[in-house]
Amino acid sequence: MRIAGKVKQKVSLLRALPLGVIIPALMLCGVGIAFIYSATTDFEMVSEGLAHASGFHLRQAGFVIAGLMLMLFIALLPPRWLSTHWYAWMLFGMAMLGAVLVFGKTVNGAKSWIMIGPFGLQPSELCKPLIIVALAGYLRYHQSIDSLRAFFWCLAIAGAFLVPIMLQPDLGTTMVFIPVVAAMIWVAGGNRIYLGSLALMGISVIPAAYVCGLLKEHQMKRIEIYLSGLSGEVADRTGDGYQILQSMTAIGSGGLTGEGYGMGTQSQLAFLPERHNDFIFAVIAQETGLLGVAGFLSILFFMITRILRVGDVTRDPFSRLVVIGVAAMFFAQAAINIGVVSGVLPVTGITLPLVSYGGSSLLSGFAALGLVCNIAIQPVRTMGKATF
Repeated sequence: MRIAGKVKQKVSLLRALPLGVIIPALMLCGVGIAFIYSATTDFEMVSEGLAHASGFHLRQAGFVIAGLMLMLFIALLPPRWLSTHWYAWMLFGMAMLGAVLVFGKTVNGAKSWIMIGPFGLQPSELCKPLIIVALAGYLRYHQSIDSLRAFFWCLAIAGAFLVPIMLQPDLGTTMVFIPVVAAMIWVAGGNRIYLGSLALMGISVIPAAYVCGLLKEHQMKRIEIYLSGLSGEVADRTGDGYQILQSMTAIGSGGLTGEGYGMGTQSQLAFLPERHNDFIFAVIAQETGLLGVAGFLSILFFMITRILRVGDVTRDPFSRLVVIGVAAMFFAQAAINIGVVSGVLPVTGITLPLVSYGGSSLLSGFAALGLVCNIAIQPVRTMGKATF
């Protein structure tokens, strides 16, 4: 009876789930599955019975179901397991990243994957919600966050994740972490001068690494392609510049209303590499046009605003910091992905959250949503200082 009562209590909590967050997230997943199917299926060959659908969309649907289960699991965890034991989650993330450096598999020039049977897991993706929990746990009751000592410890916590990720090297994930850390420190009341210094460091990391020759050859080439594109001419059109050229062609040819679902030339004729993964936004833009992109971005921004709303109704320091971190994560990752696909930023491996194909990226997104749901259905009554 006691166990049955606890189960009933947990189920009753689910009634308070923030549907304003979950429904847009599921809509984004639906968009992802639909355009993964479009990007990986030759409709003409399938209609003539000469080919079958690749099945990527079905695997993505399976990842979504697994992600929903993970989200609900995290949502029902006792809040103190997250806030009080933040250091344990930090150590767990560091252990995963350490295992990658020792046992990892190299894919596209980065040693970022651990193979578990037939499945590949990318721990750097899963560390995104973990760094949010760790940093929020440290900052929640710190009374002198504007001090140099506190700022140093914030950088130390972030560095424990960032250094192993940069050694892989995974510049895309690193670029997401920096605005997440900065947003959380700023909301906690961090010194603006220190934050400005952090921003300058973040902006100068890649140029400094390029000048000093610390980047790998393929990363150097990507930056050179980007710089050549700024002058109006994409160098190496058939080599390293081919992908971004095809991506910009896809976006530009979408026009106002697009070429139609399943009619995008760059995807249907397989001109665009990684079209179901990092470059799925180019497929959406080509097939739905400006109107479709506007609708897609509206769903994404609505979800982020509802996430922030969850933090707005709580004064608990840990809860508010987690919500800010999650919102910053989704915004930064989407902005960087779209910037890369449209040629505004140098090409780097980063997914469009909840949309691109990939289990690790989806699990990371749903884990972050689980943190928001945990705060929404199990609010903590602790009052924070005025800064929060």
